[in-house]
Amino acid sequence: MTADRATLQDVTLFADIRDEGFRQIGRHVTDIGLLKMMPYNKEETTADWPVAPGLDAHTVIRAFSAACTGAGRVISAQLWAEDSALGALRLLACMGGSRLSAEPQPITGQLGQAATSNTATLDRLEPNSPMSDVWLYCVPLNIDEHRAVACVHIRSTARPDGTLLARAAAIHRGSLSGAVALQIARTETRLADCLITASRELSRALDPDSVLQTTIDRAVALCDAGTASIMLLDPETRRLAIVRSFGLSADVVHDASLSAGEGIAGWVLASGQPLLIEDLASHSINGRRHGVRSAVSVPIADEDGVLGVLNVGSRDYPSRLTHSHLDVMETLGMQAAVALRNARATMQSRELYFDTLRALCLALETKDPFAHGSTEKVTTLCTSMSDELGLEPASREALRIAALVHDIGMASVGQGILCDDRPLSTVERALVRLHPSVAAEMLREVPALERVAPIVYHHHEWFDGTGYVGGIAGEQIPLESRILAVADAYVAMTSPRPYSQPMSRIEAIAELRRNAGTQFDPAVVEAMTTILRREPNRVPEEHIV
Repeated sequence: MTADRATLQDVTLFADIRDEGFRQIGRHVTDIGLLKMMPYNKEETTADWPVAPGLDAHTVIRAFSAACTGAGRVISAQLWAEDSALGALRLLACMGGSRLSAEPQPITGQLGQAATSNTATLDRLEPNSPMSDVWLYCVPLNIDEHRAVACVHIRSTARPDGTLLARAAAIHRGSLSGAVALQIARTETRLADCLITASRELSRALDPDSVLQTTIDRAVALCDAGTASIMLLDPETRRLAIVRSFGLSADVVHDASLSAGEGIAGWVLASGQPLLIEDLASHSINGRRHGVRSAVSVPIADEDGVLGVLNVGSRDYPSRLTHSHLDVMETLGMQAAVALRNARATMQSRELYFDTLRALCLALETKDPFAHGSTEKVTTLCTSMSDELGLEPASREALRIAALVHDIGMASVGQGILCDDRPLSTVERALVRLHPSVAAEMLREVPALERVAPIVYHHHEWFDGTGYVGGIAGEQIPLESRILAVADAYVAMTSPRPYSQPMSRIEAIAELRRNAGTQFDPAVVEAMTTILRREPNRVPEEHIV
C-alpha cells in the first residue's frame, strides 16, 4: 500500500521549478509559503503544523518531521539526493537519531525504490520482521535529472496513518524539493566559481612549475581534499610518477610508480576516464595504508593525449565528493593539460631565445680575450642569488637575461681600450662609463626586453649613491641591478685583466665585504657569501672571513 501522490498544486509548482531552472528558486519561495498555508480541508487539516521559513535543508526537514508527528512518534527524518557517479543516495540533512547509516544508500534499497518509482512508500524499516515497530515513510522529490527522497522514521505498533502522512508530504513537498534544488545549485555554483578561478590562474601560468602548483592548489580547494597528487607520464619509461603532492608523506611520493592499468591512477591513465571511489579502504590496500577513504582521479588530458593523472583524496567517509566534483575535476584536468603544454612550449621558446642571446654575447666576448667566459660566470652567480633572495619568476628571468647582455654596450668603446694595459684617458674613461646607457638604449628597442633595460642601465650604481649612470642610492637601485653589480665585480676581480692579476676567491670575497654598504648592497654580499659557503669547490668554508 502506498501513500497518496502529490496534489495538482504540487505538480504545478514542480513544473514551475523545472521550467524556470534552479536559479529562479528564490522567486518561488513566496509561492511555496502560500501553498503551505492553504488547507485542503479546514476540518481535516491540523492548523498548527509548522511551516519552514525558508529553503534551508535542515530547517525544512525539521518542519516536515513535525508535520508527521500526528501519524506516530517521529524518531528521525532525513533528506537524501542521488549521486549518479556512485549510483547511490547521499545524505543532505538529518534531524534526530538516524535509523539509517549516514553512508550512501544503494538505489536498490527502500529509499531508492521511492526515488526510482517516483511513488511515496510506507513500510516497516525491516520489512521481513513483522515485530518491527519502526516504520519508514519515503517521499520522492525528483527534480529534472536529479532524484531525491525525504523520509521519516516513525515508531508505532500499528501502521501509521498514511492519509495524514500524505497531507504532510503534499504541504511540504514544495519546500523539500526547493531545499534539494538549492543545495545542488549552491554546490554547483561554488564549484563553477572555483573552476573559473582555476582557469584564470592557469591562463597566467607561463612555466610548468606554476601550472602544476596552481592545479594542485585548485584541486584541493575544489574538493576540500586532505590529500592530492599530480602524476605525470614519463615518455621513456611510460610510467606515472608524482611530481606535485599535498598531504602525502615523502616516502609515498618517492615510491609511487604506476604503469597503465595498475592501481586507480593507472586505470584512469589506460582508460582516459575519470573515477570516483567511496570507501576506498575496502577496495585498495594503498587506501588503507594512506588513510584515504574516498578519492577522485581524473586524466590530465587534451586532444593531443594524456599527460598524467590528477588525484584528490578525503580521509572522511562518506565524503562530500559527488558527481559534480567529478565533472569539475575532469574539466580542471583538461585545463591543466592545455596549460602545461603551453607552458612547456613557452619554456622551450624562452630557452631558444636565451641561447640566441648567449651566442651573441659570446661572439662579442671574442673582441676582449680577457673577458672570455665571464658572461657565463656572471649569469650563473646571478641565477644562484635570485634563488637565494627569493626573486619572483619574472624578475629572475629578467636578471638572467640582463646578466647575459649587461656588457653589450662595451662594443661601442673600441677594442684598443679594452685590451690596453695603460691608464685610460679622460675621454676613454667617459666612454667606458657610457656603456650601460648604450646597452639600455639598445635593449629598449626590443619590447620583450623592457624589464631588462633598467637592470643593465643601473648595474654600475653604488649603494651610497656615488656610482653611475643615474647616481641613485640604496633601495632606489633595482634589486636585480644590485645583484648584477656584486656578481659582475666578483667575476672581474677573480679573472685576469691586462692591468692586474686575478684575485683569489678568498681575496675577492674579502673585498666585496669591505665595500658592502658603500659600493655594494650588504644583503646581496651576504647572499653571495652564503652561496659560496655551500659550494666548497668555489671557496672552502673555513677560508671565508
